[in-house]
Amino acid sequence: MTWPLFTVVSQTLLHRLATLLFLSLFSLSVQAQSDYVRQWPDAVQGLVSEVRKTPDATISDLQRTFALTQSDEDKAAVHALLSRAYSALLLHKKAIEHVNLGLELVSPANQPWLYYNLTVAKAEALDTAGEAQQGLTYTQSAIAWAKSTEHFDLLTYALSIQGYIHLALSTTDDALSFFQEGYRLAQEHNTLLKPEDFASMIALVYEYREEWQQAIPYYERAEAYYRETNASLELANTLFGLGKAYFETGQIQKSMVYLRDSANLALEIGDLQGAAYSYAIMANHLINQGKYIDAESFLTEALSIFEAAENPYMQIQALISLAKVEQKKDQFENAMKMLDRADDMADGSAFLTQKIQIGLEKSGLYASFGEYEKAYQLMLILRNLQNDLEREQNSRRLLELRTAFEVEQQEAQNALLKEQNLRQQTQIMNEQSLQKYVVAVAFLLVIICLLLLFLYVNGKRHQRRLELLANEDELTGLLTRRKTLDVVDNQLHLAIRHDDPLAIAVLDLDYFKQINDKFGHQTGDDVLRAFGKLARKTFRSTDILGRIGGEEFLFAFPHTPAVKAESLLKKFAESVRDIPFTIGNNQCRISVSIGLVDASVARTTSELTALADEALYDAKDAGRDRIVRHQPSD
Repeated sequence: MTWPLFTVVSQTLLHRLATLLFLSLFSLSVQAQSDYVRQWPDAVQGLVSEVRKTPDATISDLQRTFALTQSDEDKAAVHALLSRAYSALLLHKKAIEHVNLGLELVSPANQPWLYYNLTVAKAEALDTAGEAQQGLTYTQSAIAWAKSTEHFDLLTYALSIQGYIHLALSTTDDALSFFQEGYRLAQEHNTLLKPEDFASMIALVYEYREEWQQAIPYYERAEAYYRETNASLELANTLFGLGKAYFETGQIQKSMVYLRDSANLALEIGDLQGAAYSYAIMANHLINQGKYIDAESFLTEALSIFEAAENPYMQIQALISLAKVEQKKDQFENAMKMLDRADDMADGSAFLTQKIQIGLEKSGLYASFGEYEKAYQLMLILRNLQNDLEREQNSRRLLELRTAFEVEQQEAQNALLKEQNLRQQTQIMNEQSLQKYVVAVAFLLVIICLLLLFLYVNGKRHQRRLELLANEDELTGLLTRRKTLDVVDNQLHLAIRHDDPLAIAVLDLDYFKQINDKFGHQTGDDVLRAFGKLARKTFRSTDILGRIGGEEFLFAFPHTPAVKAESLLKKFAESVRDIPFTIGNNQCRISVSIGLVDASVARTTSELTALADEALYDAKDAGRDRIVRHQPSD
């Protein structure tokens, strides 16, 4: 069980324990008598499940139903389902328009169930509009209310959208936790969302992680269920997921069958964007086959659909693929125009990942036409963008944790207020019952104190874990880039002050991308993990060992001249060649290129790192698998 899931489950169990205790103590407690809507009105009851099966046809039915509705509650319910249908078709503007109209008709005070269904629908619409971060507050409040009232249909819906939002934010561990919690609830209760629905969502997490083999069995389970229940939209999406997974695992013919079926089904139900997604993958296959004209036709059609739907993410991807077609046709200017269009669209922090992808394509394009200086300068810019992306992801994670902590505090405060109200009710009971209730309330206070203590200890654990994540690279066990540069900077100041020797090396695993391409990302991760373990085992505890990029590392050796550091690094480089035997893959070959510099030649960490980088490039130019020490010019 992952840590976030453990935390959620623990808090849920404690909350239910307190709730059950309240109910056993005060069987005559006053319950608010109101006209709260607790389920979908009869007018739309039969359309709820159809929203996900045939959203296009359901929209027409809901519009006719709206014309016949009288009450604000019924109108709000229709708006909620219209919003969900438009979100299913990725028409986010329409989805946001309807959910806002629905929210104008209800409030958490007069119709909480409807209100929180609308807030989750708004989070879903914001997610499809590329504004996932804004949707978090809506889903968090809905999840808290649904758990407290045990509305499991709403809870599973909110958990699914919370998971999709975390996928959009690239926090896949959190997404998996929410989908797994929804899966468990769907098994335990007869909810609208079934375990097979969450199986499809879990498959999507593995797809985002590019763990295609793990995704396929989950998609297959969902496919069988959607065929049985005639859920056309969900089946089209699942067929697309299977087609993409088979494409990435090299099963091209099988992939094309699934993608064509997905596109045809999407067109039948009016999901033009769903068809466009399939076109984009099919076009990539045609590019690989050298059928550039056919690929261009698919991509142009997909781009037109994504433009009409105002889907910036997929417009960017289509433009990048079109640029590849133009590059294959040796049309440098046309390819660059496509990438420039994509670059103009990738504006703002939400598109940092796409910005980096576009930059990599441009850099490769420059290099393919011999403009190496432009390619190099662009790669330097991309390094800064990557740093910005990492900072944004860290800031986003901290904000989520802070929000979660504030929600926990509010829940604790509400529990205390509820306990106070119940204590007041005991005062009107007879004297014989009073003694029993006083003892019970005291016991309840102990439970609440234990809950608060648990939250406090849990917060401390989270804080320690965040500090560890901020300073230590999870895969290699070495220092993170930021921590490495901070420590090296401190050591450099000490070396200058005390006139001590200090050597700095930048290391790069040779042809690491080829290892990933040939043997898979799992083997690549195994290599990085073994490299980190070997480094920690080989060098001294006082040496600074950090990972500053994908396969790039920065090592610093305090109180060590460059000559001695070179000797240590040579032994280490020899040991690196044995990594394939360590990870049980004798077919791959591992070596490391190293640039070494003596700290006495510069005064700042950035200057030393740049000099070490230059030496590293010299090592690569000289054939790789060697150490080049920077030689200061006279």
